[in-house]
Amino acid sequence: MPGDVYGAGQDNAGDYVAVSAPLAFAQDANQSADDIARKLADPGAAMISIPLQYNYLGEVGPGENTHNQQLKIQPVIPFVGTNGKFLLRPILPIQWNHFPSDENGLGDLFVQGYYIPTHSGTKSATEFGFGAAALLDTASDGSLGTGKYSLGPAFVLIHKTTHWTMGALANHIWSVAGDDDRGAVSQTALQPFFTRQLPDGWSAGITSETSYNWKASSRDAWTIPLGGTVSKVVKFGNRPVSFSLGAFYNVDRPEFANRWTARLQVTFVFAE
Repeated sequence: MPGDVYGAGQDNAGDYVAVSAPLAFAQDANQSADDIARKLADPGAAMISIPLQYNYLGEVGPGENTHNQQLKIQPVIPFVGTNGKFLLRPILPIQWNHFPSDENGLGDLFVQGYYIPTHSGTKSATEFGFGAAALLDTASDGSLGTGKYSLGPAFVLIHKTTHWTMGALANHIWSVAGDDDRGAVSQTALQPFFTRQLPDGWSAGITSETSYNWKASSRDAWTIPLGGTVSKVVKFGNRPVSFSLGAFYNVDRPEFANRWTARLQVTFVFAE
């Protein structure tokens, strides 16, 4: 990241303010692997992190005899004030496709941000946030993106217990501009998650990144992957890094979409 700003903190006036890198490093150095694993499972945690998520998309296209690959760069950038916190979550995909065409390059940039109200000095087991989502036409080739600029609302619900973190992320986007020759976008996404905290920085989770395309035929509207992940937080000196493996099977999918996904994710953690 440019400059020396890595995290967020709060001042007495309730403004959203930044924390310098040396202080950020000192903060996360004092956190245990279990603490970090618990916060990584919480999409409302005010902790800077940079997940690099590699997905191998198996059995794609006619005959299901090919595959696509994808790397998602998806930093989490929090801004914390006296009365709440704002979480910015951009996702930039880099794609290596064999279907629908042999093309490599950038996909569309997806940005989701939501505000979670809080009260200074109090903690709640349940948090609810609201905000906006945007899909930007940044694809380097037409086959790698929608050709549209899309906007819509976004929501997050989180409930935490001693050993579990559960909840859901949701958004809906409509196209508002872009290539007139490309189809309109109207899509709902829902990502429920259930994560169990385990000793020594381990965690295990079940999730689904479900979506519904309102512009597609009923046969091709649903994408419903179901799967799980196992993660482990490791410290290299004072620098925590999380490693995660996951596998997903599409119980419903558009024609020619991938049947299954294998996932490897490395998350670099900076500070709360």
